[in-house]
Amino acid sequence: MPTPLELELGEQLKVCMRAGDKVGLAAVRMVRTKIMERRTAKNAPEITDELVVETIRAYVKMLQGGIDELTAAGAGDNEQVILAKGEIVYLDRFLPKLLDEAQTQALVDRIVAEQGLTDPKMAGKATGLIMKDYKGQVDPGVVSRLVRAKLGA
Repeated sequence: MPTPLELELGEQLKVCMRAGDKVGLAAVRMVRTKIMERRTAKNAPEITDELVVETIRAYVKMLQGGIDELTAAGAGDNEQVILAKGEIVYLDRFLPKLLDEAQTQALVDRIVAEQGLTDPKMAGKATGLIMKDYKGQVDPGVVSRLVRAKLGA
């Protein structure tokens, strides 16, 4: 049985088809394909909205990696890059909003103080504690950078 988010993606697919939105259509089709791959995989997990969000996030990360590679190769303005950026913008509406850098910094400060961490070697522990309790709410790269800066790692 489809999750509420899957149903919403299905509705968005219809909207994109009617509107002739090629970018949105490509994004929704790919996400739905990735979800179906997970659903039909051997030992497949139960499909939940959290898994759908995880799938969207993984696809956005893959798109961003492709953009970064093409940009590094000097093709930052080609059609693939423009399409990928458009898909990322389109899919952003389905992802929960992450804490901004100031909110993440406050979180890092609080966890480091609560745990009494001062040694730069404890940066991994602090990052792990934050990611365990705030997965999906914070950007892992930002957390890691802020923890390293806080502890001087």
